[in-house]
Amino acid sequence: MGNLLKIWRWPSRAVVAFGLGIGLAAGSTVAEAQDWKGKTVTISVGYKPGGGADTMARLLAVHLPKFLAGAPRITVQNRPGGGTTTNARDMLRRPKDGTYIGQFAQTLMIAGVLGQAPKWFKWKNYGYLGMIDGAGEQTFYALCAHTDKIKNLKEFLAGKDWRFGEISPATGAGKVVVWFSQTNAPIRAFYGYGGSAEVAAAFERGEMAVTSRCNETFAKRYPHWFTEGKVVPLFGWGELNPDKHLPPDNPLSNGLREGRWPWFGDMHKTVPQMATKAQWAAFDALLALQGTHVWTLPPGVPAKTTKAMQKAFLDAAKSKAFIADMTKRGRKVAPLSGADTAKRVQNIEDLPAAGKKVLVEVFKHKRKRKKGKKKKKPS
Repeated sequence: MGNLLKIWRWPSRAVVAFGLGIGLAAGSTVAEAQDWKGKTVTISVGYKPGGGADTMARLLAVHLPKFLAGAPRITVQNRPGGGTTTNARDMLRRPKDGTYIGQFAQTLMIAGVLGQAPKWFKWKNYGYLGMIDGAGEQTFYALCAHTDKIKNLKEFLAGKDWRFGEISPATGAGKVVVWFSQTNAPIRAFYGYGGSAEVAAAFERGEMAVTSRCNETFAKRYPHWFTEGKVVPLFGWGELNPDKHLPPDNPLSNGLREGRWPWFGDMHKTVPQMATKAQWAAFDALLALQGTHVWTLPPGVPAKTTKAMQKAFLDAAKSKAFIADMTKRGRKVAPLSGADTAKRVQNIEDLPAAGKKVLVEVFKHKRKRKKGKKKKKPS
């Protein structure tokens, strides 16, 4: 299949300096370690139990204490809603002593850069710890079709209004669906699922014709999709070189190596007519932050505490034990520091005008309400 287009590489630019110390190099020595002895740290997840963010949080609760002075107890709670905006807003009233860690979709930060986030959300004020799945240089994604509805790429392109569902237009995967809906892709977007597990289950039931929840991670979690011929990959994006980046003994990557789907390739090349130049630039900007779960401290946490937690978070995410536990659960680990997370968000600000305009349209997306007569109030 040859080397396909590699993931977007951003040039080095100046990083926004944050008062919370996020600009310091991740993993640097903390002069005065914060002590959490005898304390309880709460990790709040912006999604329902059972999905990727929830899995990461519960594994962090096991491994993070090993890297925090005093080895505190860690509990996990779920506060879903509004594409994680509920959780982000709730953090504004939470303790500012390093005993509360929140999570929200990385797209919320980008929306903040583009002026599309709620007025109360000031993206620079949070103490970014980083992303467990944010360094996506070794990740690829695929759009797959349910074989009961679509058999190959030609049938997909010849169709119209194929159902493509996701959690919310505010999440990372949701923004991909929004982007597709604004191109010439023959899809009809809809939202409302509670987490990635619900999206995968809905696709398996046939509620939607296509999904992007079928990369190597989901292929490992649902191998019968491929072994029983329930799905067919259409095209992909990201790092698609099977010799370097596709995992061995995986039903999706093995099928690609065997040439089972000869039309499959990077969508920039296989379906270039699907989007304009500006739309492609906007999509590549989204790829720079492929991870979906940003972990932060509430605004107002002291710099010393923030730096200590940043270091502990990154050390935990890179630890062999944490990676092993994530791998057992079919979750990929590609840690990104808080500083690097902020840097990639800042790169969105530096997009060419045409690409940024497209991205603004993606992020201000709202569900269209059907026009009709207003119901009369009962007398």
